Amino acid sequence: MVELATLDYLSIFALLMVVVIGLPHGALDGAVAMHLGVGRSINAILKFLASYLLCAIFVIIIWYNFPDLSLVVFLIISMIHFGWGDANSNLRSQFFLQIVSHGGIVTFGIVYFHVDEVLPIFDMLTQSNSYFVIQFSKFIFYIISLFTFIYFTLIFRNQALRLRFLELIFVWLIVISVPPLLSFAVYFCFVHTARHIRNIWNELKIKINPKIIISQAIILTIASWIFGIFALYYIDSGDFDSDIIRVIFIGLAALTVPHMILVDGFFRKKLLSKYR
Repeated sequence: MVELATLDYLSIFALLMVVVIGLPHGALDGAVAMHLGVGRSINAILKFLASYLLCAIFVIIIWYNFPDLSLVVFLIISMIHFGWGDANSNLRSQFFLQIVSHGGIVTFGIVYFHVDEVLPIFDMLTQSNSYFVIQFSKFIFYIISLFTFIYFTLIFRNQALRLRFLELIFVWLIVISVPPLLSFAVYFCFVHTARHIRNIWNELKIKINPKIIISQAIILTIASWIFGIFALYYIDSGDFDSDIIRVIFIGLAALTVPHMILVDGFFRKKLLSKYR
C-alpha cells in the first residue's frame, strides 16, 4: 500500500514556487524554436508543437508503465540538465565534473539527506516501488561526493572555478538544512530558472522582438497550467496531496525531456558552433 504524504505549508509553498516561478522558464522553448528557424512556416510550427506534445505524452505513458525506472531516468537527466546549466569550464573533463557535482547534489543529494521525507513522495510517483530508486540514489550520491572532492582540489589551480564552486557549497548547505521540496524549489527557481532565463533571453532578444518572447512564454505557461488542472481533475484519487505531487513531478518529467532535446541538444549546439 502506498504511504500517503501530507503536504505541510512549507511544502505547499515550495510546490507553488515550482509551478509559478520555475515552470515558466520552459515556456521560452517556443521562442527558442523560433530562434532555430521553426517560425519560418505554419507547417514547421505545427510540426514542432506536435513533436513536443507527443514526446511529453510518450514520457507520461512510459512513466505509468515503468514508474520506478522512469523516476531513475528522470533523476539522471535532471542531474545532467541542471549541471549543464551550471557548468562553466572550457575544459571538457572539468565541465563534466561540474555537471555531475552541481546537478547531482540537487537530485540525488536531496534523496540522501532526507530519505525519510522523500520516501513517501517517491512511493506515490512509483506506485510504491521506490526501493530501487532510493538505493540507486544513495549509491550515486557517493560518486557525486567523490567528484565534488576532486572539483574542490581543482579550485586551487584554476581560479575560474572558484566562484562557481562557492555556489555549489551554498547549494549543498541548502540541500542539507532545508526540507526536500523547499530545497529543490529554491534551487530550481532561483538558480536554474534564473540562470536559464538570463542566458536564453540575452541570446534570443538579438533576433526576436522581446514582446514576442514574453507573449509566447505567457501563452505556453498558461497552457501548461490548464493542462495541469485537467490532469489533476482526471486522476482524482481522493487524496489531493498525492495527486498534486504526481501531476507536478510527472508533468515536469514530461516537459523536461523535450525541453532538454531542444535546449541541450539543438540550442546549445548552435551556440557552440556560433562562437567557435
